[in-house]
Amino acid sequence: MTAGQISGSRTPPPERQQELWNTVFGDNYQAMGEPESLDEPGKPLWIYALASSAAVALVIALLWAFIAGPLASEDPGKSAAQATPSQSAPATPRKTSVTIGRLPAYKGQASPVTGTVQDPQAGIQVPRLGGTWRLDERPTVKGTYGYDTRQYAMVGDDLAAQVLTGPLPAKLAGRYTSPDDLEPVIKAVVVDARKRLYADGNKVRKIAQQSLKVGDSTGRLIAYSLTSPTEKATVVAAAINTGGDVPAIVFMSVPAEGKALLPDVNTVVKRLRLISQG
Repeated sequence: MTAGQISGSRTPPPERQQELWNTVFGDNYQAMGEPESLDEPGKPLWIYALASSAAVALVIALLWAFIAGPLASEDPGKSAAQATPSQSAPATPRKTSVTIGRLPAYKGQASPVTGTVQDPQAGIQVPRLGGTWRLDERPTVKGTYGYDTRQYAMVGDDLAAQVLTGPLPAKLAGRYTSPDDLEPVIKAVVVDARKRLYADGNKVRKIAQQSLKVGDSTGRLIAYSLTSPTEKATVVAAAINTGGDVPAIVFMSVPAEGKALLPDVNTVVKRLRLISQG
């Protein structure tokens, strides 16, 4: 007899197992996971897992559609970023146009007029100013100032208001290209005067401009506010077409210390006349 025959089988036969289950759990007990009947089989666990996965995937898809997909509303942050210019990009300065008007009628008492100053070379004449004004009759006027006539009025130890007349200097004649375009001529006259008559580092700002009618001739006038390291002044330059090879020039300057003489600028412009060249 073997050991197995002595000890016997530890697992009861199937019939005995069913009897034991019925005794413990009752006659209608069915094992966990077994089908209730042959017509309705039990559902395996993988089906529930698959259904759960599908549901989760559907939820994720819907969330994506509403948050980032075609059903999503416009991103407020993005809209704000598009509506607001980038902080890193410099703002484009807005261009503004400034209208430059005519020479103003300066307030105050103008100096008296005592006659005229003739300039045959330029073909014009200007009023001779009285009061504190003097006619510079030195023979060095042309070489020093570049023009034929000069009137001046002292407003300080080394400062004077002045009126200069003459043909456009030969060194500036190249800027005269057309009687209808006198602004380049005036600018050249002012630049030359700034180099010769004022301290280095001076700056100008245009404050007035206008066309002129002198007899049957045309002209142009431009006024500037000049600032230098040592002084401030009002500068007025006019160019007049007289029929010559170059236009006639009238240059006026009044330092800030002599602003009471500014009405005399209006006098010179109003009484500017042509003379016959001979």
